[in-house]
Amino acid sequence: MFSIRQKQILGVTSLVAMVVVGLSVIHVTTLARVALIESRARGELLASAVYHRAYEVVTARDTAYASLRQDPGVRAILASAIYGQNVTFAAIVDPQGFIVAHSDPARVGERLPDSGDLEVLLSAGWLAPLREVYRGDGRTLEHRAPMLLGDEAFGEIRVGVSTLLVREEMDEALAPALGTAVIALIVAVAGALVLARVVLRPIHVISSGLTRLGRGELGVTLDLREAGVPELGSVFDAVSAQLRALPAQSEARRAQLVAMSQRVAALGRLTAGVAHEVKNPLNAMTIHLELVRQKLAQGAASEAITAHLDVIGTEIARLDEVIQGFLKFARPEDLQLGPVDIGGLVGEVFKMVRPEADAAGVALRASADPDLPPVEADAGMLRQALFNLAVNAVQAMPEGGRFEVQSRVAHDGRVEVRLTDTGAGMTPEQLGRVFDLYYTTKPRGSGIGLSMVFRTIQLHQGEITVESVPRAGTTFTVTLPVAG
Repeated sequence: MFSIRQKQILGVTSLVAMVVVGLSVIHVTTLARVALIESRARGELLASAVYHRAYEVVTARDTAYASLRQDPGVRAILASAIYGQNVTFAAIVDPQGFIVAHSDPARVGERLPDSGDLEVLLSAGWLAPLREVYRGDGRTLEHRAPMLLGDEAFGEIRVGVSTLLVREEMDEALAPALGTAVIALIVAVAGALVLARVVLRPIHVISSGLTRLGRGELGVTLDLREAGVPELGSVFDAVSAQLRALPAQSEARRAQLVAMSQRVAALGRLTAGVAHEVKNPLNAMTIHLELVRQKLAQGAASEAITAHLDVIGTEIARLDEVIQGFLKFARPEDLQLGPVDIGGLVGEVFKMVRPEADAAGVALRASADPDLPPVEADAGMLRQALFNLAVNAVQAMPEGGRFEVQSRVAHDGRVEVRLTDTGAGMTPEQLGRVFDLYYTTKPRGSGIGLSMVFRTIQLHQGEITVESVPRAGTTFTVTLPVAG
């Protein structure tokens, strides 16, 4: 794991590196495009010179090729092409691609291979010139200009541009830019070191103070004036003074406060959906009451009115179920606590769920530590909670599977009960809402069962967690306090 200082240095350096890399890519891409545009300009200039000389030489179509081939001016212009930067050849070809005149006279009469069109590359995407220049093999691109005799094209001027030569030109230009990037990274690391030392000093001082508080040195004070944040030092000193003045609470009182907070948290979490569940049937009743009012005003038939009244009656019944479910959940319970043998309780649950498990082809297995102590619980409520979990597990395996309950002593001395099935599992979204009141994935589920399980475990000052993987099963883990 990285320390805060190392993370800050790494973050600043990474940010500068990303900026440098981004600007470098933009710079290199611009250089590639500019180099190809300049090469195209040289090709246009050379092609223009050849065209004007050919215009003076060519007088008839029949003798055009011979005139171009024999004219010393045309040959001189084509031969000068090899002295142009990044230019490898210049040629005049006929409509079939055969060379009429070339900067290399030995190639006259050959067929000129068709290379890529420089104009097409420059009109492509932003990164296209850079990819072309830095291709592994490199190739020759051509600037092309038609030759006309009147309105009829009788040939074409082609000027070759080598991407390898363009690459060499760019490499020479990029050397200073690479040095600048390295210097920028070095400066970024140095700046991050200085920044980390200045910014993180108050954090280190506060961390040291918290460590001393954790060792029981109440009343520790901090001086953060030199760090530029005296307000933080004042707040820390005030908290430290309050801790020193606070009387030590007994272990029983702290346990009582934790249990109370757990119950409040459970109640808040599991009743979050009540407003939504009540609002839906009320909206439906409002709509259908308005429809009934309209039909009465229109003198509609009693059958149409009865249909809307049936919907209103159904929604009222649904609203009553929601309210009854909430009252059942929220109504305080009188726990009849006593020592409960988890092994025997699991055996009773298996007897209750075995008929449904056998019908679905689900194997039931139970195991427990030999010295497993009894838990402090209300036997009836805990049996119902485990039964709900077992029924859900069996119903998640309609094609058969295995449901296993393992009971053991946890590392903190409490009793841990793990209920594992090999069913369909749950998605992360379902897993996050599994204990929410009225939330269910079953077509006819009420969404109350697992909420009641959660509430029961909380009332027993226990904990319940769930792990699940889609198509790989689900595991509920219930942790309960030991009796006595």
